[in-house]
Amino acid sequence: MRSKKIIVLIWLVIGLVMLYFQIIIGGITRLTGSGLSITKWEIVTGTFPPTTEAQWLVEFDKYKDTPQYKKINDGMPLGNSIFQADSFKFIYFWEYFHRLWARSMGFVFLFPFIFFLAKSWIPSSLTRDLGIVVSLAGLAAIFGWIMVASGLSDRPWVNAYKLSIHLSIGISVFSYLLWTFLKYAYDDLKVSHSQFINLSWTKSIFVLLVMQIFFGGIMSGMKASMIFPTWPDIGGEMFPMILTEGRLWSLESFIDYDKGSFTFALMHFIHRGLAYLISIIILIYGLKYAIRVSSGLVKKSYFAVVGLLILQVLLGILTLINSIGHIPVLWGVLHQGVAVLLFGSFIIHFFFVRKSRNII
Repeated sequence: MRSKKIIVLIWLVIGLVMLYFQIIIGGITRLTGSGLSITKWEIVTGTFPPTTEAQWLVEFDKYKDTPQYKKINDGMPLGNSIFQADSFKFIYFWEYFHRLWARSMGFVFLFPFIFFLAKSWIPSSLTRDLGIVVSLAGLAAIFGWIMVASGLSDRPWVNAYKLSIHLSIGISVFSYLLWTFLKYAYDDLKVSHSQFINLSWTKSIFVLLVMQIFFGGIMSGMKASMIFPTWPDIGGEMFPMILTEGRLWSLESFIDYDKGSFTFALMHFIHRGLAYLISIIILIYGLKYAIRVSSGLVKKSYFAVVGLLILQVLLGILTLINSIGHIPVLWGVLHQGVAVLLFGSFIIHFFFVRKSRNII
C-alpha cells in the first residue's frame, strides 16, 4: 500500500512542477508580447502548429488584422525560424508553447487519475480535492481565452485586470494542488501542540500575499514598471501627488488606465506599499511566534519564506529599475517565478502551523 501512495505522490509532484513551469512560460509569453499571436482558441486543431510556409502565412495574415500588429508591430517580419527574435514565428512559438504545455498537463493528469480511480489507489477525500483542482484549471483556461480576446478588438494588448485574474487563478491551481499534496503526504504526521503560534497572524499574511499577487498581476498587465522605473521613489516622489487629485478618482480612470498616469501611479503605490507591509509583518510574526515554536517543520518553513521574501524584494527592485523602454524578460520572469515559490512556501508553512495547532 505504501508503494502505491509513493507513486501517487510522485504523480502529484510532477503535476506541481508542470504547473509551475506553465506559470513561468506564461510570464515569458506576456513579457515577449506573444499572447495575441494566435487569434483563435482551437482546442483540438490548435494542437498542431503550422508546418508549411503557406500555413504560416495564413496565421500571419490573421495576426495582421489584430490591433497589436496595426498599432505596435506593423512591419514585423514573418521570420525564418522560431529563434528569430522580433518576428511573428518567435512570438507565435511562445503562445503556442504555452497552450501546448497546458494540453500536456491535461494528459499527464487525466490518464493516471483514471487509472488510480479504477485501481482504488486514492481515497475519496483526495478525489474531491483533485476535482477542485481540475475545476480551477478549467476556469484558468477559459479565463485565459477571455483575457486574449480582450486584446483582439480595440486595444493592442490584453486587459490588465483580466490578465491579473487569469494569473491569480493559475496560481490558485498550483496552490490548491500543493495543499492537496501536503494533506495526502502528511496525513499521519503528528506535530506537538504549540501555544506560541497565532493563527490569526498567519491568515492575515496569507490574505496580504493573495492581494499582492493580484495587484502584481495588474502591474504586469499595465506594464506599469515602464512608466515609473525608479526606486525607492515613484517618478521622483515618495508619494505621487497625482493621487491627491480628486477628479481622477473615477471609474473612467480605471477603465481607460492607459490614457493617463494616475492608475499607473496608484498601482505602484499599492504594490510597493504591500511589499513593505508584508515584509514588516512577516518579520514581526517570526520574532513573536514562528521561531519560538518547538516544531522544526514550522521553523524551517518560516525561514524558507523569509529567504524567498528577501530574494523577491530584490528581484522586484531589479525588474523595476531596468524597465527603461521595455521590461527585461529575465528579471520579470524571475520575479514572477519567485513570487510563486514564495506563496507556495507560505502555504507549506501555513499547513504545518495548522498541524501544530491540531486543526488538520
